[in-house]
Amino acid sequence: MIKKRISQSFSKSFRTYQNKAIMQKQTATILSEMAEDLTGLGIDLGCGTGFLYESLRKKMIGVDISLKMLEIYKSKNPLAIAGDIEKLPFKNNVFDFAVSNFSLHWTDLKISLKEISKVLKQNGIFCFCMPIEGSLKIVENILGKRNYDFYSEKEAIEILSGYFEIIISFHKEFKLEFKNGLELLNHLHETGSAIGKEGLSLGEKKRIFEKFKNYNKTAVLNFNVLFVKALKRE
Repeated sequence: MIKKRISQSFSKSFRTYQNKAIMQKQTATILSEMAEDLTGLGIDLGCGTGFLYESLRKKMIGVDISLKMLEIYKSKNPLAIAGDIEKLPFKNNVFDFAVSNFSLHWTDLKISLKEISKVLKQNGIFCFCMPIEGSLKIVENILGKRNYDFYSEKEAIEILSGYFEIIISFHKEFKLEFKNGLELLNHLHETGSAIGKEGLSLGEKKRIFEKFKNYNKTAVLNFNVLFVKALKRE
């Protein structure tokens, strides 16, 4: 069910995502610098509209769960298919490297990393970034409860270590300021990020809208992002 909601959310926002996903563009730039030495054939996991491909310009096959996002990605790189990171449609030991920008937090990390490890060749490299615990504090503040479950840095590193040897890892916080809660809510919808832990009734959606609408002061959106470059374990 969650996969369907994720696909629908990003498919609805595909027209606005390209211009509004400012922080995702920033993380793609940093990630491309980490991956600039990679060679061979790669896979761009959760490729979206192609921010990482535009920055990196490597030979890669894009994979995304949203068909609408893939339409835009294919205008930049025709090598792309619809697929789920947790169930990759490739044979084992195919790719020299894998990259992923702002996508793994939507998945079961252990399942995803196992899949990614399988499709990578021996000594394959995986570069990725994902928001972790401490992100979206303002949303929790406005709603008065946690609406997103992020992995902690410790949890993510522990899971990763079962499949990869870490070459480098660090985290960095990104912030974006909005005039009020309603402007923030619009941004979350425009970037496909307005997905909570579970599906909401119409009444619940209205109550959430009112809480954001009544937040009449500066709203600072934050993402605490983990960056990693790792080597596939033998």
